Amino acid sequence: MEEQVLKWLKEGRDDAEDIVDFPWNVKKQSEHVYLAEYPKIPFVLNVVFTEGFVHLIVPFGLETVSLEPSERLKLYHTLLLLNDKINLLKFTLSGFNEEIVLRVDLDRKSLGKEEFNDALTSLLIGVNELVKALGLEKDFARSIFERVALMIIERLQRGATKKDLVKFLVVKVGMKREEAEAFIDEIIKAQKEEERKSSIGYV
Repeated sequence: MEEQVLKWLKEGRDDAEDIVDFPWNVKKQSEHVYLAEYPKIPFVLNVVFTEGFVHLIVPFGLETVSLEPSERLKLYHTLLLLNDKINLLKFTLSGFNEEIVLRVDLDRKSLGKEEFNDALTSLLIGVNELVKALGLEKDFARSIFERVALMIIERLQRGATKKDLVKFLVVKVGMKREEAEAFIDEIIKAQKEEERKSSIGYV
C-alpha cells in the first residue's frame, strides 16, 4: 500500500481535475514518513504509514499553549464546530506547544484512490475553513507567498533559467505570465541585494 499511495501522489498532470492526480513532489523524511507538496495546494502534507493506517497530517502552524484561557476556549469551540462540519477530517492539537493539526486516518486494508482523493479534498477544505474561521486570510496568503518564493529560490540555486521559473509559476502555481515575470524579477533583485550586503560585510 505504501508504494501505491506514493505512486498516486507522484504520478499526474498539472491540468488534473482531482487533487490526487496532481504531480506532487514527494520527499522521504524517515522510514514510512514522507512530505508531499504541490504549488497550487496551500499546505505541506505529511504522509505517515503505520501497521494499519495511512495518516495524512497537515500542521497548521498555530500553537495554542501560550494563549489566554478565554482565547483558547474560543479556539477549541471553533475546532469542535469544524470537526462536526467536514467528513473524514479531524482537527486536533499536537505536541508540547499544542499546535493545531488537521489529519485524516485511512484504513490501509480498504483504501482506494477515490477515498484517498476525498481525504486530500477534505484537508484542503478544512484548511480554508479554519483560515476563515480564525480570520487569518492575510497571514495565510503571506505564508503561501513565502512558500512559493522559497520554491523559486531553490530552483535558482539549482541553476534554473528565468524561462524555467516562469513556466513553473504559470503551469504549477497558476499565475499569469506578467505576474510571474515580475515576481521572479523581485526575487532575483532581493537576492542580489542580499549578496551585495554580504560581500560588504566581509570586506
